[in-house]
Parts: sequence; structure tokens; C-alpha cells
Amino acid sequence: MKFFNKNLITHLVSMIVLVLFIFFLLNNLLKKPYEIINFLDSEISKDFEIELSNNLNNFNEYISKYLFVESYSLKRINNEINIKINLKKHFAINNFTNELIFYDNTIAPLQYFKPSYLENINLIDISKNSIHLNKYLSDNYQKLSSIFNIDQIEYIDSRRYNLVLSSGKIVMLPKVIDSKFVFFIQNNIDLIEKTSNYDQFLDLRNFHNKTIRIK
Repeated sequence: MKFFNKNLITHLVSMIVLVLFIFFLLNNLLKKPYEIINFLDSEISKDFEIELSNNLNNFNEYISKYLFVESYSLKRINNEINIKINLKKHFAINNFTNELIFYDNTIAPLQYFKPSYLENINLIDISKNSIHLNKYLSDNYQKLSSIFNIDQIEYIDSRRYNLVLSSGKIVMLPKVIDSKFVFFIQNNIDLIEKTSNYDQFLDLRNFHNKTIRIK
């Protein structure tokens, strides 16, 4: 009988402790304000937003490994957390590797970005491996895109590039895309198109040897 009473008391004490623990836990949860996390003008995917939200305690360290992030801010206002993510300047999408390439040669999987953001990137990299921008291309691409209506770009032999225009014509660029080359194109492309009416390719690979091929 005494043994039974002892077990009953032990059981009751255990139940009381458990109830008190649950009570204090619920009490603390109810007192803790619910945090609302807002991503402002976000261009990153919902999954990536959730991933970042789950790492708020070490946010600075966590986000630093994503090299495509140019800058960010995190501000707490009462029970709201406002997060602003600024991405680096994008260059092209490679659909073979499912990667987004940025001007500084940072590469990131497409899954980190919203479809609406990716849809506004018009240049497609058709290289088998994601393109690498050398200094010549980085410095002069905007000038080239003002001359040619470029839809696609391809990295050839890890040293030069082909441009595929919206018309389907191919412009084969030389390895060295310097100011002399850009100046020549700016001042002569209209003449080349009017006099030659090329419909397949404009081969400028040997431009610096004063040789141009057209077909």
C-alpha cells in the first residue's frame, strides 16, 4: 500500500511539473510579440526569403556567403523586420547551366531569383559553360549593345566572343575589344550593312590585322 502511494505521489508531482512547464512556456510565447518579416522590393525567390528569415540570428554572417548580393539592410521597427536586398548588376542568363552571370563574374543558380526578375534579363549566354567576362568585354559591352541588337552571346575557346543578333546574324568579335575596334564599328557598321548586305556572319576576328570577312 505504501509503495502504491509513493508511486502515485511521484506520478502526481511529475504531472504538476509538466503542467507548470507547459504553462510557463505558453505564457512566454503569448507575451513574445509576433514578428512580421518584410522583404522590400524583393527580386529574390520566396524560398530564398524563407531561408534568410530562418537565419536572422546570424544574418550578417549568413548572407555574406551569397556573393551576388551587393548590399543589404535589416531594420527592426516594433514587431516588424524590414529587409532590403540589393543585387549586383546582372549580365546574362545561361539556360544550359541554369545560372545567372553578373558583370563581376559572380555566378548564381537561377533558383535564388524571382521569375519576374529573370524575365527582364534579355541577354542569353549560349556557352556550354557560363561565360566569363574579360576586361575588354566588361568595359565595352554597353557600347556594343548600342550598335548591335544583341540577343545572345557565346564564349569561344575561353578567349573571345560571338554575338548573335536578333536577326540571327552572327558577329565574331576579336580577342581584343579596345577603343580602336569600337570606334571603327561605330563609324562603319552602317556602311558595312548597306554595301555588303551580309545575312550570315560578320567576321571581325582579324580586325587588328586589317582583315574582315562577310557572308
